[in-house]
Amino acid sequence: MAKKVSRIISLSILALALIAVLVALRAPSAPLVPVSEQDVKSFDEKIAALAQAHQQGTLQTTHITEAELTSKLQQGLDESPPNGGTVVLKAASVHLQGDEFVGVFTLDASGKALYLTMAGTLGVVEGRLQIQPSAAKLESLPIPAPAFQRILARQFDSPETRERLRLPEFIKDVRIENGELLVESQ
Repeated sequence: MAKKVSRIISLSILALALIAVLVALRAPSAPLVPVSEQDVKSFDEKIAALAQAHQQGTLQTTHITEAELTSKLQQGLDESPPNGGTVVLKAASVHLQGDEFVGVFTLDASGKALYLTMAGTLGVVEGRLQIQPSAAKLESLPIPAPAFQRILARQFDSPETRERLRLPEFIKDVRIENGELLVESQ
């Protein structure tokens, strides 16, 4: 009798663990933002207008949509893993909601597609884009905020990433308001 109960408990734990793994490996529920060459062109034109305003000594704020931002991010993806690693960023999709972003990033980890979803805010510190995450999930599995912030800080502290996050001298501030990315010139 005790063996039978022990076996039922073992099989139940195995089934629950299997269900938990399957639930954790679900793709994110946020739809991907469509990308287009027209949105990349619009993004580039808006940034060029900011540079021109700076050269003329006028202040300007430009509004960038999530489609323009996602299209530009998608265009800039590098297909090779950084620093000889095995994880490659394959796709990025950014939703702008209120004063936050929700990014859905598709990673290729040794041939397996994984989805990293990150929410947070943007800002500028010492001329670099600063990303402040408020939540993160790998597939459907939540990542504790302190652990994710440490991982992100370690990644962002590398000289290569610090240089990539450096903004052009004419950009004073970057923030999200009412579902739009606002970029201010100096």
